[in-house]
Amino acid sequence: MTSPTPSAASPRVRPTQVEHRSVGGLAQIRANAHWYLFIAPAVILLLAFMGFPLYRSLELSLFEWKGLLPRHWIGLENFERLFRDKYFWRALGHTIVFAVSATAGTVGLGLLLAIAISRHVPFHRFYRFAFYLPVMLPMTVVAALWARIYEPNYGLLNTALKSIGLGVLAQPWLGSLDLSLPAIIVVCIWQYAGFPMIVLLAAIEGIPEDLHHAATLDGAGELQRMRYLVVPMIWPVLVSISVVQVIFSLKVFDLVWVMTKGGPAESSAVLGTYLYRKAFEQQEYGYASAVAVSMFAVIFTVTYVYYRLTKIDAVEF
Repeated sequence: MTSPTPSAASPRVRPTQVEHRSVGGLAQIRANAHWYLFIAPAVILLLAFMGFPLYRSLELSLFEWKGLLPRHWIGLENFERLFRDKYFWRALGHTIVFAVSATAGTVGLGLLLAIAISRHVPFHRFYRFAFYLPVMLPMTVVAALWARIYEPNYGLLNTALKSIGLGVLAQPWLGSLDLSLPAIIVVCIWQYAGFPMIVLLAAIEGIPEDLHHAATLDGAGELQRMRYLVVPMIWPVLVSISVVQVIFSLKVFDLVWVMTKGGPAESSAVLGTYLYRKAFEQQEYGYASAVAVSMFAVIFTVTYVYYRLTKIDAVEF
């Protein structure tokens, strides 16, 4: 009687092999121990200021809590209420529109400015400073400034339109149901287009001049050189700066709150203003925590999908 032989589909792993792998893994950890010590402070700070608050928000979202009164466990009722809340979905829609429009506007305008300045137009050094200056201003100051500009009676925008005979275009920009959110998006683009401009300008100036000369010798025009040379070479940087702008735009709060407080009639409400109202005006901290957890899920999903769709590949030259 012959003993059964192990099948080829499920080979046995000898104990010596497992021991060798574990010993090799421990040796590798010991060899890289100093590198783990270098990243340990960053990991600790990340867990303390992001991981722990996220855990507490998730925990609080399972309770009903008015702040001073005791908490009551309600499980997933806050999330069930969230899915039935039309105001939440409206704020989510406004947030997505804001993120898409602001990202396209800031990155697109920043790319155009970076390309123009990289060609060393007259006063290009001044333009670097001038277009980046709004980025350094506090957002609340910018919001208050543009609220005055948009003021329907004596604001600079309507006054300028009336002075050049285009008074018919004057609008109550922040008081309109249709124009309040686009008006805020314009302010965001105006303030933050300088950031991608500086980053993309550095990437463009890092392209060797030999490649530009070769493209010119091949008969490529200015637009063709931008499309087939510059953009592919800076594509990883372009994707990264777009992701940063998307994350920033999905978290927008202070710009909208100072200019409109989400009004009129919730026409410019975003997730940040909706969360603030629920937490600090209506004292529904458990429900507000459910909104915060949903914001995190939206930001994480959008960022992950964007990275997967763009497929960043390093370009070597």
